[in-house]
This record gives sequence, structure tokens and C-alpha cells, in this order.
Amino acid sequence: MSDKRIIDSEELLRLIKNNSRKNENEEGDLDYDIFVGFDDGTYEGIEVDTSYHILVRNEFLFVSQVKEFLEIWDGGNLEKEGENATWFISDYFSDGNIYELEDIERVFKEYIVEGDQFIVVKNHYELFKNMIKNPGKSLVVEWSR
Repeated sequence: MSDKRIIDSEELLRLIKNNSRKNENEEGDLDYDIFVGFDDGTYEGIEVDTSYHILVRNEFLFVSQVKEFLEIWDGGNLEKEGENATWFISDYFSDGNIYELEDIERVFKEYIVEGDQFIVVKNHYELFKNMIKNPGKSLVVEWSR
């Protein structure tokens, strides 16, 4: 995990492959919640659980939803805000199209523009803050369960 930085889609794909399980009996090292941003401030979510599968959400996440969340939880206990942000994203990823980890290149070809730039953040609360500051920019949370 790291502080905020910018990477391109090729680097993100490489990180996912490097941190994914190598065989069925292993666990992956880091997970990736990817949010592909669009100019209108909507996001398409892709959850990469490097131990099990990839889930592509069938529903957009809107900046207005993020703003509502922050209005409720921002400014209180930072640990609680982070925990609530993680639960919010877990609920968001409760449904979608599931792919095997081995299909990561296909998922990238279908859902991610080659060469796209991603702001990498360390947690879901930082994700929300960056969605507000940088609407439409693609973001990724690199995290460990």
C-alpha cells in the first residue's frame, strides 16, 4: 500500500498480476477497487479481489452519492469515517458481473481505456475525498483486507 500516486493502466495491470494468488491454495497480497471516471462525474466500479475473483458493478457510482456520504460522516472520527467508507464500497460491490482472476486482461480490454491514468489512494475515505476534488478522474484503492 502506498500514499497517493498516479499510475497508468499498464502499471495497474502489472500490479494486479504481481499481487494476485499464484495458485488455488494461495491468498493474494493486495486488493484493488478501481473506479473508471467519466467526464460527467460518474464512475464504473471494478473490484479485484486478488485471492478470488473480479467483480464489475452493473451500476454507476455518482459523485452525488459520495457527497451525501461525506455530508453524513465527514469531520468526525477519522477511523470511523474510514470504516464506514469501506462498508459503503462493500455494499456498492454487492452485485455485478463476476470474472475469474485469469480473465484480468480481458476485463481491462473491455472496461479500461489503454493508457488511462489512475490516482492511487490508500483507503476508501481518501477515494471519496479525491472523487470530489477530481470529478471524472479514474481512481484506484490499493488495500489489504
